[in-house]
Amino acid sequence: MSIMKVVVALNGELKGNKEGYKKLIGGKDVFFIAADGGALLLESIGFLPDVIIGDFDSLTKAQYQRYEKLGAKIIKCPVEKDETDGELALQYCQERGFNNIIIIGFAGGRLDQQLANIFLLEYAFRNGMTAFIKEPGLEMGIIEREKIFFRKIGAGLSLIPLDEEVTGVTVTGCKYLLESGNLLRYKTRGISNIIEQEEAVITVEKGLLLYVLNKNMSSFSVIK
Repeated sequence: MSIMKVVVALNGELKGNKEGYKKLIGGKDVFFIAADGGALLLESIGFLPDVIIGDFDSLTKAQYQRYEKLGAKIIKCPVEKDETDGELALQYCQERGFNNIIIIGFAGGRLDQQLANIFLLEYAFRNGMTAFIKEPGLEMGIIEREKIFFRKIGAGLSLIPLDEEVTGVTVTGCKYLLESGNLLRYKTRGISNIIEQEEAVITVEKGLLLYVLNKNMSSFSVIK
């Protein structure tokens, strides 16, 4: 099997309907990795995991044995460990040279877990992988040097520094423009911009940005 895309399902909540996720994931040659209870999330939108990894505090023995019978590889880890199941799933991707990773199911439950899930994007980046958090109507990712958004007119765009200061930030194609400005992690200047042109470009001289692209500024809605 030629793996073109990897989907990592975390044990969170769905933020759209089944058709929205099928459109988001799309295509053939997709490899599905579930972080523990993420297996149930995948099955609820019509997919089965190829690998399930975690301490299995969210799946019963009968459930993961059923997935094993359906062909999933089971990787059981200790309950007392230094990583979340989501980080272990990305470690699995790194060890096998997987790239082009989509993370779903990041939201819901404890706030600390949600924050840790978002920072998995930086973990992936610093370990040579390209990863995005995606839900219907929502995308998050890392900008190191440049990011171009095509045909996203009307979408909300927020830029959040991952370093204390991100310098030389230029924003074009949006309602609020910026030329060689600096964004500080403890200030909110990069929040709630709106894309107004067919091509919006973000460039950075130094530092990492987390971007949040939202079709609907007030909710996670399905992109039509």
